[in-house]
Amino acid sequence: MNKFIVLILAVFIALVSCDGRDRIHKTPQEVLIENKLLDSFSENIKYFPKEYVESTTDTVLSNGFRVKIKTYTDMENAVLQSFTVDTIKNRHYFREVISEVVVFKENKQVFKQNIDDTFLSVIDTDYIINEMYLDEEKSLETNNLHLIASLCIPRTVNCPVYSIIIDKYGKYEVLKL
Repeated sequence: MNKFIVLILAVFIALVSCDGRDRIHKTPQEVLIENKLLDSFSENIKYFPKEYVESTTDTVLSNGFRVKIKTYTDMENAVLQSFTVDTIKNRHYFREVISEVVVFKENKQVFKQNIDDTFLSVIDTDYIINEMYLDEEKSLETNNLHLIASLCIPRTVNCPVYSIIIDKYGKYEVLKL
């Protein structure tokens, strides 16, 4: 019986001594460092956009041009921006955007191209296409097709604009505006 009481007393002392008093004056970060868990809680990873996005426009102009623009996110390539706030490492991935442009003149395909930063001869790979649209007014005035492409470095105001001029034979010229 005495052995049983000693055993219960030993178990009781062991349980009472595990109340976490040794950690009461430590910050949560110090506890995580002590247990080698800080890295798993100190990184924040986000993707923009989170999911696949696609939009298609099909425009017919009175001068005989028809343009189809399909814009979608490239789920394989992204621009990374890393920064630290307090002790948390933030990694934001901005997905690349590709625009497939098909141009018809009098129902004959004259131009088909994927428009991205490499097509626009952008050397800095931190740029992504922000928007791609048809300048209808200028296209009707000049009898050439005028597309406008805007590229941006994410979270900045550095957004150069390009004009892509396509003639009725499918020859194109890219101008930085």
